[in-house]
Amino acid sequence: MNAVTILGSAAAEGIPARFCDCEICRKAWENKGKDLRMTTAYSLNERVRIDYGPDTYAEELRNGLNSAHLKHLFITHEHEDHLDTFSLRMRRPGFSRDFTSPLNLYGRATVWNTIRHELGAPAGAVLETLNFNLLIPFQPVELPEEDMTFYPLPANHYHIAGEAVIFAIRHGKAWILIANDTGYLPEESWQWLEEKKIPFDIVIADCTGCMENWRDGHMSGSWHLAFRDRMIKIGSVTSGTRYVINHFSHNGKALHADLERHFGPYGIEVGYDGMVLPYEK
Repeated sequence: MNAVTILGSAAAEGIPARFCDCEICRKAWENKGKDLRMTTAYSLNERVRIDYGPDTYAEELRNGLNSAHLKHLFITHEHEDHLDTFSLRMRRPGFSRDFTSPLNLYGRATVWNTIRHELGAPAGAVLETLNFNLLIPFQPVELPEEDMTFYPLPANHYHIAGEAVIFAIRHGKAWILIANDTGYLPEESWQWLEEKKIPFDIVIADCTGCMENWRDGHMSGSWHLAFRDRMIKIGSVTSGTRYVINHFSHNGKALHADLERHFGPYGIEVGYDGMVLPYEK
């Protein structure tokens, strides 16, 4: 089965958030289930993933993913909840043996600079196990053996313009958009989407602030609906698109059921840890 698996659905602090006793976190502890959220990451299959944060090892164990089989790792940006260099350090000789080497890693310059800084001496041997590929906005990355193409598009996030990206992904005849850690998109990304006129089969989009009204850095409230409405207007979201929101913070002041009540009438699904979104290739 071809599917996107949402390995984690939270912002950096998780839900319940570390060291927090707010009302949302207390209720998440009580409810458990879909209200327990680890940091956001995705799997397209055991060989191809997006982001590798501090909760990824637990997410792998829960979802039956063997990281020794991981071949292609795409990183949206260098923030710690999406790039856990400690986990990569475990590829160092003496910690891991007989893994598939090298690991093809894809990211912007800030990603590689972070990895080199964090994994330099005495762990420099880790770098020898990584085959880094610099992502250039709008330039496709082909994975012929997977029949996949990744297009990195500039995101609207909290650092150097153009360094955080979202991904438009072709897998066979299917199209997927994974767009977390972005506010309302930069115009250059909208122009690319309008020119390509891709009818996506699956859209997973940022809704970090949930019931707040954030436009930049992350999306929420009316700005998320404005993002979806523009996607519909340009033909990127159709009646056949599964539209999912993801990457939630306790600062958004909403539990899973709250989000379903608010966004369900718009035909929007609420992501959760372990959610599987199948599609026809």
